[in-house]
Amino acid sequence: MSRHVCFIVLLLTACSSLRQIEIETLHPAGITFPEGVKTVLVVNNAASQTEVPYLTKLPQKLYADTISADSTAYDFCLALALAIADPPYFEDVRLFEGCYREDSNAVADVSLTQDDVLAFCDEHQVNAVISLDQLLFKIEDNYEQTWMGLTGNLNFIVSGVLRTYLPDRTGPLNTVYLSDTIAPVWNSEYFYTLPSMKELAMGLREVSNYLATGKSNLFVPYWNEDVRWYYTSYLSQWKDAAALAAVENWKDAAAIWLALYEKARSWKEKARLASNLALTAEISGDYEKALSWATLSYQIFEERLGDSHEWVKLQKKYVEVLEYRINAEKKLHLQMKHVTGMEKWKDMR
Repeated sequence: MSRHVCFIVLLLTACSSLRQIEIETLHPAGITFPEGVKTVLVVNNAASQTEVPYLTKLPQKLYADTISADSTAYDFCLALALAIADPPYFEDVRLFEGCYREDSNAVADVSLTQDDVLAFCDEHQVNAVISLDQLLFKIEDNYEQTWMGLTGNLNFIVSGVLRTYLPDRTGPLNTVYLSDTIAPVWNSEYFYTLPSMKELAMGLREVSNYLATGKSNLFVPYWNEDVRWYYTSYLSQWKDAAALAAVENWKDAAAIWLALYEKARSWKEKARLASNLALTAEISGDYEKALSWATLSYQIFEERLGDSHEWVKLQKKYVEVLEYRINAEKKLHLQMKHVTGMEKWKDMR
């Protein structure tokens, strides 16, 4: 779920007059490339980490062998290139084979020079370079020995640096510092066998792939499922509108809600209907109109209930989400100028 649309879902289920729905929204990429960037090269520029630190709470040493992350940087670049190439956004996404760095200092963050970038763009016929300049792992557990066996969790802690370069710039276009803690699938409440060296090595690769796929949103617009809601009532016209909304006939539902709003006398009815009309306007793509209705709903709720009421907080959050969507739409418009396969893009939802 997008961090901009993280609603208090419990509110939606706790009140019988609210119906929760999910809508698919297209969000802009984190980085906006110049319009001429149509092909990119993903480069592994991170020296291999041959010894991954393992921190344990158990008194005995768990592993005598050294855990290596030799292939994880390349795995990251491959997964990132595949994820970026999947949507019809760039004309071509290419991958540099192997590791560009020749040193073995995995801890060092070494960025590409402009000469490096110019050479990459010339040799591979690309307009931009995405480079993984550092990738480091640490494994940490909080295992405890009990009479029922071992209990606790194991986590992979990852950090790194991902940069985007253009040939006409002396420095990077953008720098992203990677930082995440990811638990493997074998975590469980009680167990008797510790993960093997092979499982730990595979875990590092899975974490690398997972992180890379998630970071593709930096480079290409992406679909997301966001939570929304609408108000209902036992009255017949409200029921009719709710039935239309249930089958996604938002145009006719909006017509009923608008007619009800125009003759409503209760502040509560007006606030709820204004919120419903904001939703239908958002779904139709008219975000300015949606913001106007949502703001009106918020103002009515706030005037009657005060700042601390849960309905007021919920509606205020929706106003903020719509403000974000208006700004995001402008950014998305710039990013999608060169995209011709919009129907194919929509099929990827």
